Amino acid sequence: MRTETHNGILSMRSRSADSLVLPFVLSHTGLMIVLGFGGAGLADSGVQLSIATFAVLGSLWTVMAMDDCIVDFAAGSKDLDDEVASSNLGRNYVKKPFKMMRVVNVAVVALIVIAELMAIY
Repeated sequence: MRTETHNGILSMRSRSADSLVLPFVLSHTGLMIVLGFGGAGLADSGVQLSIATFAVLGSLWTVMAMDDCIVDFAAGSKDLDDEVASSNLGRNYVKKPFKMMRVVNVAVVALIVIAELMAIY
């Protein structure tokens, strides 16, 4: 793969990953504020279902998209040209535990959603 193509793809995937984090954090922060100050309105089962659906499906979408980015980063580490692969940065990039990152990604989001569902119900 040409270096320009490789760098372009990884740059695009990096921007994709970056663009997932802020909306995820803001939406779940907003959800926690609603749960904290929602009052009697949260007793309605329709409201609870709506909030729970948002928490689960929004998180599932985010996990899938972030996992896809991590998989692409792992593949990119295998496509480094010799000059980059032999540099300090390249050697560090190749050693990254991408499988562990994927597991941690799912685990952290799952724990957040479990905590939210416990607060809702």
